[in-house]
Amino acid sequence: MNQNLIKVTTTFQNTWLINLKKDAFADENDILFGDTLRLSISKNDSYYFSEAIALTYSKDILSIDEPTEGEIEFFYAMKIAQEKMFSKTLAAKYGLEKYLIPTLATDKSTEDK
Repeated sequence: MNQNLIKVTTTFQNTWLINLKKDAFADENDILFGDTLRLSISKNDSYYFSEAIALTYSKDILSIDEPTEGEIEFFYAMKIAQEKMFSKTLAAKYGLEKYLIPTLATDKSTEDK
């Protein structure tokens, strides 16, 4: 089910899950192409599942890793849901806390409960 699913970190310091798909244009231009889900978001952001997009040039990839079981589960759950607002409960359920992008110190007073 997840044989083409990889986790990439880009030079923009974002971490993504991408289910790689074949695409002639992407192959010719050395671009990662497929269904994507950005893991690195802020507390006030949403997770979005996107189908069949050109994510980034291969030269902008810092690392390619195997996703964890929780990340794989989250990817396929988001394929169905398409969009979900960040919550601590959701991040904890799938082990995504390490991808939370820090916000200003003043945001401490508005932590979600």
